[in-house]
Amino acid sequence: MGKQEAFVFLKDPEQAWIPAKLTKTSGNTADVQIPEYKDEQSIICDGGKSAKNWIEAEVDLSDYAKGVLPMQNVDEHGNMKCFADMVELPFLHEAAILYNLKQRHLDNFPYTRTGDIIIAVNPFQWFTEIYTEKVR
Repeated sequence: MGKQEAFVFLKDPEQAWIPAKLTKTSGNTADVQIPEYKDEQSIICDGGKSAKNWIEAEVDLSDYAKGVLPMQNVDEHGNMKCFADMVELPFLHEAAILYNLKQRHLDNFPYTRTGDIIIAVNPFQWFTEIYTEKVR
């Protein structure tokens, strides 16, 4: 396929999925750049802007469905596009769902829809702007 750049996810034994940048594909392999973050909480889809370092790696595409790396839902700068209703995710797969939920949690939105289904992520804190006397 040749040289191309895209924001993708890679399988990871510790984190399940990690963001990366695809730089080139050739046959059944892909060259990627993987941003290293200071800790698990810092791993986000930001195009690597908050990464402390980058790692170059070669990925075996036979480990992925149809030999394709799952795409990130990001803008042209690598910044995540977050969706309140995950039916709207341009790329719908496990990694996209997990990172969308994580970003909404970081943005203090504990509730996310998937069509008629509400997914609640326990924020372990009280949101005064959501749980006001008027709302109760």
